[in-house]
Amino acid sequence: VFFGSWGSANVPIPWKEVETKLFALNVVSEVVLQEGQAFDFSVIMQLVAVLSASRSEELKGFMHIVYRSLADVIGSYSKWISAFQTNARPLLLFLAAGISEAVSSNACASALRKICEDASALIDEPSNLEILMWIGEALEKRHLPLEDEEEVVGAISLILGSVSNKELKNNLLARLLSSSYEAIGKLIDGDNNHSLIHNPATYTQILSSATRGLYRMGTVFSHLPVPLPTNPAGDDPIFALLRVFWPMLEKLFRSEHMENGNLSTAACRALSLAIQSSGI
Repeated sequence: VFFGSWGSANVPIPWKEVETKLFALNVVSEVVLQEGQAFDFSVIMQLVAVLSASRSEELKGFMHIVYRSLADVIGSYSKWISAFQTNARPLLLFLAAGISEAVSSNACASALRKICEDASALIDEPSNLEILMWIGEALEKRHLPLEDEEEVVGAISLILGSVSNKELKNNLLARLLSSSYEAIGKLIDGDNNHSLIHNPATYTQILSSATRGLYRMGTVFSHLPVPLPTNPAGDDPIFALLRVFWPMLEKLFRSEHMENGNLSTAACRALSLAIQSSGI
């Protein structure tokens, strides 16, 4: 699909031609995967390296389209591309950067989910886990569309759920949800209620953050494995999360904030998914 000498440092990369071929490669992905046609994905990793090394001012305009098309290809061929341990870290860093850009956020979020589904054993490495935590901890500031955020949180939760060390797993889940706890805590803090009522702009912002926090918590619950009946309840990470989440949820359901439709929908969703995931 790709040819020519653009891989040389002395030859400019014809980005429009590259984007066209990336688009075509993505369109025929289903056929290629079904037929098991051999393809050298080293060129894809070369593009990942080039774009990841580019300065932010270089990734403007049409280059955002190239970034998105490359993320689409990574998602479509995730099983093949992620089959090699050495690809995991550069792929995660590439997708992490693309998630923060409006044009490529959806493609990168979707590709991240597929990579995490197809290569969970390869990503379950300390350095890769830290990249995932960096992505997750930045969500509060990025304000992604909810569907993109759900893809990202679901991908991270899937990997964290496979971590064998229970103490590490609990610590990482707590880090992932710390901003959610904080956002909900600000809303249900009795000392803040009076001041919030008299500051509509601040109240709207806190309400939005709490709603997103509830969606993130629900998504985490939905992607963690259901506890085995034979395991002690205290050892399972879901019950560790519930010990923090349940009192907050009880206080939230008794509050007047539940009159807000978006918040109440997110809270009921989180409650339902928490119950399902706990196996109760």
